[in-house]
Amino acid sequence: MKNILLVISILLFTSGLCVAQRGKGEGKARIHAAKMAYIVDRLQMSSNQAAGFTPLYNDYLRDVKTIRETFFSKYKGANPDQADDATSRQWLDDNLDYQQQIIELKRHYNERFLKVISPQQLSDLYKAEREFNQMLMQRLHQQHNGRGGRFGRMNGR
Repeated sequence: MKNILLVISILLFTSGLCVAQRGKGEGKARIHAAKMAYIVDRLQMSSNQAAGFTPLYNDYLRDVKTIRETFFSKYKGANPDQADDATSRQWLDDNLDYQQQIIELKRHYNERFLKVISPQQLSDLYKAEREFNQMLMQRLHQQHNGRGGRFGRMNGR
């Protein structure tokens, strides 16, 4: 477990540098690989489970991204501080619809996930996602503030 966390930490650190040096595509791929490694380890999946879970989880993430992009594209460039009551009300309704779509998607994928992983592992999946995202945000925050990132050393911090 400690070795996996060390590998994930290294991947996260290098992914931040990779984004800065080579562009978003490779950095996103490294972050995704680190996330998958973290989830597989955190859920203690067998190699057979991981082999069945990974493509299914990738499909799930793609579908979540599609729903998210559809919702946010509708309000791209809009300033909520300058919205009238009707626009604000529409955003509230659309936001509830977005959340409902995500819930329905999770219900759909839960059934598919349960064909590959146990109910306990599925229960832990969403916790593992949140934990990974928190670790990633902390790492990015540290890099942005100059602790451990190349920008901090350049600025003499």
